[in-house]
Amino acid sequence: MTTSAALTSAANTSSTNTSTTQSATSTKSLAQNFNTFLNMLTTQLKHQDPLSPMDSTQFTNQLVQFASVEQQINTNSNLEKLITSTNLNTKSQAISYIGHSIEADSSNVPLQDGKANFAATLAGDTASASVVVKDSSGTIVANLPLQKSTSRQEMTWDGKDKNGNQLPDGLYSLSISALDGNGASVDGAISVYGKVTDVASDENGTLIGMGKVVVGIDKVLTVRDTASMQSSSSSAASQ
Repeated sequence: MTTSAALTSAANTSSTNTSTTQSATSTKSLAQNFNTFLNMLTTQLKHQDPLSPMDSTQFTNQLVQFASVEQQINTNSNLEKLITSTNLNTKSQAISYIGHSIEADSSNVPLQDGKANFAATLAGDTASASVVVKDSSGTIVANLPLQKSTSRQEMTWDGKDKNGNQLPDGLYSLSISALDGNGASVDGAISVYGKVTDVASDENGTLIGMGKVVVGIDKVLTVRDTASMQSSSSSAASQ
């Protein structure tokens, strides 16, 4: 993911230009159609039968329709400006996240500086529960035990695989494997933590990068101080 403040600025300019172009195109098209209408009206009036003049009701209705369309275009233009302004504010806010740690609603966790932080919550009591960690190729690299409780559990993975080897920083996926006393699956939820390294935007909105993990800004749950996050996490050994 190639992201930077410069890229965000370029995306902002592109978004603004797109909105401006759409409004300008609609206004130009309306003006052309209106000029054509006036030319036709003038020609018809010149050649009308003085003994049987044309009904002006239709012309009046057409003028009202043109006025209505023009008003709609102006309304759309103002809405586009409002949306653009809102997006700019959102992106500006996102840029301030750089260097801070966030909690995001995602099953992908960034391994940064040899550690990955996340939180897991089980939906019900279990007989056995663990968090399965997979690398980018889908290979299981670690299995982290969870307490048999429905309480939220904040954890830190040390980045080591089943054999105790330190794995490289990058994107890893998490999933909960839990069974109740009858052997039935128990659902669970995961949120992840990571240090924001970059910000970008595309047609889907503002994106937040935590190393190799990218989430939409709407997935950001909390913003935390990195030091406090690390001190509140409990370490989980790879098995």
